[in-house]
Amino acid sequence: MTILEAIQQSTADVKDIKGLSFANLQEFNAFMDSFQFEDWPRNIVVPPVVNGTFDGIRSRETLILRGWVLRRIPEDTNDWRSVKLEPDYIEPMSILARKFIRRMLDQNDLIDPERDEATYSITPEYMFLTKHLFGVSYQAQIPIMKNVC
Repeated sequence: MTILEAIQQSTADVKDIKGLSFANLQEFNAFMDSFQFEDWPRNIVVPPVVNGTFDGIRSRETLILRGWVLRRIPEDTNDWRSVKLEPDYIEPMSILARKFIRRMLDQNDLIDPERDEATYSITPEYMFLTKHLFGVSYQAQIPIMKNVC
């Protein structure tokens, strides 16, 4: 299984995420305009980075996975710091991000079985960029296995 296939499968496994997209921050504002309101929440992934070390003939690699799970909110908020936003908009996206990362760890064809620790962080995102997007950004360090040919 490739990294892209694992990301696609893991996103599809989280039923409440409407889709997967790849983007970088520089193009993100234009990218957001290409979706209808019902296309959210989305898992938006920055093209992944792989760090590795050689251990004899074997490569031990760590996938650095970064992205956002965001949704557009229907109302215009003039107080985006309101505590009401946390349970209604932030926490549900945090749960989806955590489920996505957990599903990535279930991809047995990709995950290194000899390394059982993966780390992650999930950060709230209020009024992300120029749209009414609320949710979380995430970063995960996932141990993957690759053989050197």
